[in-house]
Amino acid sequence: LEELAAFLKANPDARVALVGHTDATGSLEGNTALSRRRAQAAVDYLTGRHGINAARISAEGAGYLAPVASNLTAEGREQNRRVEAVLLP
Repeated sequence: LEELAAFLKANPDARVALVGHTDATGSLEGNTALSRRRAQAAVDYLTGRHGINAARISAEGAGYLAPVASNLTAEGREQNRRVEAVLLP
């Protein structure tokens, strides 16, 4: 988040969507809500701690729909719990 804050400060016209992800434990509805809250926490950090304008950042939740690792192992589930920044045009 610190690197993203520095990037946003250095590029005042840049906009990003923060997309939260979860592992596959639980329902899609619950995980989508959790992933959105996870992304919103990152938005709150960037706006509150670094003064980034909230209009430049959105929070989205993908739940468990885009895993980067297997959900069959603890290590894979941990890797799937993340927030990714997507640079918007």
